[in-house]
Amino acid sequence: MVFHHHDLPWQRRHLAHLAAELPPRVEGALHATINLRSRRELEARGFAGATTVHNYFDLDPPPGDRDATRAKFGFGDDEFVVLQPSRAIERKNVPGAVRFASYVARRAPDRHVHLWIAGPAEEGYADTLARVVERSDVPVTIGRATEVADAYAASDVVVFPSTWEGFGNPVIEAIAARRACAAFPYPVLAEIVAAGVRCFSTEFPDVIVRFLAESEQRRETYFDVNLRRARLSFSIDQAFTAHGWSS
Repeated sequence: MVFHHHDLPWQRRHLAHLAAELPPRVEGALHATINLRSRRELEARGFAGATTVHNYFDLDPPPGDRDATRAKFGFGDDEFVVLQPSRAIERKNVPGAVRFASYVARRAPDRHVHLWIAGPAEEGYADTLARVVERSDVPVTIGRATEVADAYAASDVVVFPSTWEGFGNPVIEAIAARRACAAFPYPVLAEIVAAGVRCFSTEFPDVIVRFLAESEQRRETYFDVNLRRARLSFSIDQAFTAHGWSS
């Protein structure tokens, strides 16, 4: 029996009361986590022999439909779309995304910045989200694209301000989509960048603003290098090849 843990109950304030019961202690079971931090926390609680398997990705995804997706959400040709590719819940830190988009708008006044939150409010966050959107000084759109690839294709830059993630798939998805990503330094992000990939920080937004002003050639070189590094650690194709599996 294998338990594949994306998150553990004590890592969620509203689920911490379940920590005495979950994960279940089944003799001989293998506990696999998607990050090293969780594995160490399991071991500290007496779950010996846990292992870590980071998330893997298709790093050659089909191209999304930029034009149709932007038209669907009403983004103008001259609008610079900042994508937050997540649901709207407390730990996803929507106010952080608004602050980032506002900073980009102030530092690049020639850009008409529009924030797009690609998921609905959940876990009782709707009222808070409504207040955050009302107070935003950049326009905010909320809604899911037809396909994940469409969301990245329709965006111009990605913001990922989450305060906690079990892994943080958008960091790698943005690399595959050749989009610059600014992330808050949530704890597990350190495990991703330790593999050699680069990610901008929401705490230093001026750095990504300067990057966006670079020549297209310099930006494309950055994307090439980041994708090459990501393939070494996070490519599903590499994982199958390394283990001799057939897809």
